[in-house]
Amino acid sequence: MSALQSLRPALRTAYGLAVRSDIDLPELEPLPGDGAADLTVRRGALPELPGEGGFRTRFAPERAELWWQTVGTFRVEPGLVTASPHAGVSEDLVAYPLLGSVLALALEQLGLFTIHASAVSVGGNGVVMMGDKGAGKSTTATAMIRAGHPLIADDIVAVDEALLLRPGFPQVKLSPAAAAAFDAPDAVHRPTVPEVPEKCRVLLPGRFARDATPLRRIYRLERAPAGTEPAVIPVSPIEALPLALRFAYVTRFGAEALNGAAGARHLRQAAAIAASGVLHRVIVPHALDRLPEVVALIERDAGAAA
Repeated sequence: MSALQSLRPALRTAYGLAVRSDIDLPELEPLPGDGAADLTVRRGALPELPGEGGFRTRFAPERAELWWQTVGTFRVEPGLVTASPHAGVSEDLVAYPLLGSVLALALEQLGLFTIHASAVSVGGNGVVMMGDKGAGKSTTATAMIRAGHPLIADDIVAVDEALLLRPGFPQVKLSPAAAAAFDAPDAVHRPTVPEVPEKCRVLLPGRFARDATPLRRIYRLERAPAGTEPAVIPVSPIEALPLALRFAYVTRFGAEALNGAAGARHLRQAAAIAASGVLHRVIVPHALDRLPEVVALIERDAGAAA
């Protein structure tokens, strides 16, 4: 064991799980003790997946395999991730898919419903922001954090059967411009990974909600012209289920990812979220100077939802 490895904590935590990893994941907070892990990440030799293109997948009941031309191969099984990076790939680069698509699939296998979104705590109420690319999800979430609302999760939001949001880990990924503007004194700006220059990693350990938080709102953000008034609009039950399924993290992998019992569980969880009445639309004017109005609107609405 190297000197660096000997300094690593035996366990880290993410989404309420104890994680033991062969790959250094400083994004995750250390977990005291050296007990059993809920999720183990280990290195191992895996073959390249057959097919064409720079990203390939293969799914079977209780197994998912992913291959990136620039990173390597990952296999996800309940409670276990096997990582086989290409020679010379840094752990910082491995962490991008490992703490993204790979982790989302691992959480799904462990029974959590994952949403491609960001979440913050507003007065102890879990508030999720999801939307299409360019809808202002990261911008709005960052504005909420700067306004004093602790981060719950960025990129992957995990909801359990009790409709609680599990705390992810205290990092947000921002564009270089957004990261440069995030001047909070307690923010830790991590070095840029050369292979992913469009994403900057910012650690926010002092602005992180470490306990499971009741889900109160899921906002589907929608951009509107600059002169439009911000608004919160309830989503009807008929619209809610398709939205929950559309923005589920595993949707990006297609129907193949939800085979066997996993598909039935996923639909049941989406239906429960839709039936809870938490889904709303938020109209976001396309103007940065209107962002404080959006933040105030979400604060009022989420507070009233308690």
